[in-house]
Amino acid sequence: MRRELIARRLEGALRQSLDRPALRLIELQGERPAADELREPWIPIKYGPAGADDWFGVVPAVARFEPFPGAATESLRLIVKVNPPAALARTLIPWIIEQGKIALDRPYWEYRTAAEMDHTGPREQHVYAMAERVPALHRVLPRCFGGGTDATGDQQVLFLEFLPEVARLDATGDAANWPPEAIDAAIRAAAEWHAAFWAADPASLVWAGPRPTTADMVADAPLWRGLLDDARARFPDMVGERVWRRRHALIDTLPEWHPAKDQFPATLAHNDFNQRNVGFRPEVVVLDWEIAQRNIAQRDLVEMLTFVLPNSAPRSQIDRHVEAHRAALLEAGVAAIDRDHWVEGFRCELKVEAINRIGLQLVFAAQFPLAYIARINGTIERLLDLYR
Repeated sequence: MRRELIARRLEGALRQSLDRPALRLIELQGERPAADELREPWIPIKYGPAGADDWFGVVPAVARFEPFPGAATESLRLIVKVNPPAALARTLIPWIIEQGKIALDRPYWEYRTAAEMDHTGPREQHVYAMAERVPALHRVLPRCFGGGTDATGDQQVLFLEFLPEVARLDATGDAANWPPEAIDAAIRAAAEWHAAFWAADPASLVWAGPRPTTADMVADAPLWRGLLDDARARFPDMVGERVWRRRHALIDTLPEWHPAKDQFPATLAHNDFNQRNVGFRPEVVVLDWEIAQRNIAQRDLVEMLTFVLPNSAPRSQIDRHVEAHRAALLEAGVAAIDRDHWVEGFRCELKVEAINRIGLQLVFAAQFPLAYIARINGTIERLLDLYR
């Protein structure tokens, strides 16, 4: 998005959010750090190339403005986030599949479950708008000074609070082994917004990614098999014979175990709930809601455990995390949730994580070095062992 357009949208947003109707924006300076692309080399493919006057992705910026005529100039550090008009399902994922010559029976975006990665541009703006009336969301989000779109409405821009220090937040995903109290704090924060949207009317979340059903997962079996077979050939140390056979068995038996997940109420799931997007300041803060979707609450629970759980964590500790999530939902006002039923939903989501999310992470690893890939692949296998 052109910087001059961003500046115009920012001036209007600051007038409203700071309650300064006569505010005049004097200057907007910023640049996406080169280090971001060294750390996350997929950024230019996901967002597009950055330029001094054409901003994409996450851009730290400084706005200088006159709050009212004759007042001294003030400065505000903020994050300008420009989400791309084309989503991952149309850009990064197909690009990797083509570059890596991953054999699939159709273009990625034609699979049903690709919808979670498609039409993602407006999702974050909806989340921040809803936070104004949903305290559980408001508590975990950075302050938003407003947003806007380009002339076509295809590109979205958000103006967010600059967060200089966020403990445990790690964009590389390399820092893991969270202590139990940190995991539980993140889980409890998620449970609060899960409770706020528990069994919500689908129309209220029509902007979010659609909930994947058993029919969707079964229809996409060729996708799961294609990703798994490619990972077996590409990463034999991670996807050995035992792993490959078990995940194929999970795909083959989808009609048997996935219907149990369909019985759970849907809620708002962050859908990328891990240490790359979650940290502490000191309260929990949750960033990057681009792929938020309707799903069961255990979706975020499983993602968090897969990414941050120490390898040494015993089954008893994991059970406590699973129960902490259920208990937090009850405390937040959700009606009775049977413990055994809750654990069964957790087991279902572990299997989905193994064939869907880990499958896609292995696709990313086919083109980019991911510091966390071997660890999360091993963690999901251990969790599958523990919760057979």
